[in-house]
Amino acid sequence: MSDILDHLIEKLGGVFGGKRWIVATDVLAAARGTVEWLDRFGAEAVLCVAAAPGVGPKPSKRIAPEPIVFDIEGEDMMSSIRQSAELLANLPVDACAKINAFDPVGTAKVIGTIYDDGSVVGGRRKFGARPRSWQALEDKTTVDMLWDSIRVPRCPSRIVLADDFDALHAASKEVDEGDGTVWAADSREGFHGGASFTRHVRTKPQMRKVYESFIDHADHIRVMPFLEGIPCSIHGFVFADHIATFRPCEMLVLRRPDGSFHYGGAATFWDPPDEDREAMRGVARRTGEYVSQSYGYRGVFTIDGVMTTDGFRPTELNPRFGAAMNELSRNLDFDLPLFNLAVIDSGLRDWRADEFEQLVLESADQHRAGGAMAIVSKAIKKTKRADLVFDGDAFRLAKKNEQPHATAIGGPHPAGTFVRATFEPEHTPVGESCATRAAAALAFLDAEWKLGLGPLEPAADVRQ
Repeated sequence: MSDILDHLIEKLGGVFGGKRWIVATDVLAAARGTVEWLDRFGAEAVLCVAAAPGVGPKPSKRIAPEPIVFDIEGEDMMSSIRQSAELLANLPVDACAKINAFDPVGTAKVIGTIYDDGSVVGGRRKFGARPRSWQALEDKTTVDMLWDSIRVPRCPSRIVLADDFDALHAASKEVDEGDGTVWAADSREGFHGGASFTRHVRTKPQMRKVYESFIDHADHIRVMPFLEGIPCSIHGFVFADHIATFRPCEMLVLRRPDGSFHYGGAATFWDPPDEDREAMRGVARRTGEYVSQSYGYRGVFTIDGVMTTDGFRPTELNPRFGAAMNELSRNLDFDLPLFNLAVIDSGLRDWRADEFEQLVLESADQHRAGGAMAIVSKAIKKTKRADLVFDGDAFRLAKKNEQPHATAIGGPHPAGTFVRATFEPEHTPVGESCATRAAAALAFLDAEWKLGLGPLEPAADVRQ
């Protein structure tokens, strides 16, 4: 399979090589891999512009010697993402002057984040920017019409005006199947991820509280039954001549006592039954065909949902590169985010997409990956690290010379602190859900580093 990688790397060298690139991101540490691959592809020069430093190793100063780094602060993950985007789209004069000095003729292009809205940075356009029509597909209050149009089984839902509490209460009573309902806001303020505007409600007082927190941020709310089962996703990749689909990923969505959800990352250790795996790939293939034909869509997309007792039920479409794609390609010596942008923007063909699909499938099945993460408001100013061992049903610190089952890191983030525990594949069971391990890892770090996360409950695997 190295032949297909050699082919793709050669083609991407023609796209990225010999040019100046500006990498604009929310945290500088997240740009490290992108910068290294731009160098491997033969980029002439790279300038990083970041809204905050972030935690972990930063891009090489040899490749990107003079980064422009700010230090924004946000209340939570989504507010820091939005503040970062606002800052990068409206840079101060001195930052624009540095960009002009780096690119005096104005031909450099910008590489943004995976959820980028396409805004220009310092007068330079984004490479691989998604049209507004693609971004609009992410609205959780309109996606059910898409599932219906391509005949994908889904759960019942109601779309209700956000300012009509009585209608929201009635809709909840109508669709509740015994475990309460889930309310999701529309995209009036732009996309929202990490379960930031999604809530599980059971009682009328809970409904009132969620209503009051959503009313100033949305025009409509989708009400659907709470689905017990493993939160999971399936990724597709739209090429001009092929729809590639990959293996399912587990979404580590943990539950809080108040009905809110904690997005804890993604992993590929879990395996659904074979028939469910192929059904999920079929949903991705039909979705890819539809968005390609109807919107001219190109690149990666993600379908999130739940593996229920009745099979996979989709809950949202993310028309962008999904973070779990990085887990699928963890063992490949290849940069999928840059590849995604090239497929969208370069106009090139002959990507040998069917061979690429098979490469990712085989690699992802053979090399599992994943970990649990959190962003908390408490600020940790210095980077912390820890080696962990899963002992019984909980994590503890690894003893001297003891092989770790997970490695943890924590440090500064625009919203406070970012922490992640990365599971070691040789010490993580394959086949079963790793949500219990994710909850246990975060519980240990919460106690050890005093993060203020509180109790988190894993989902149950009801399909197996």
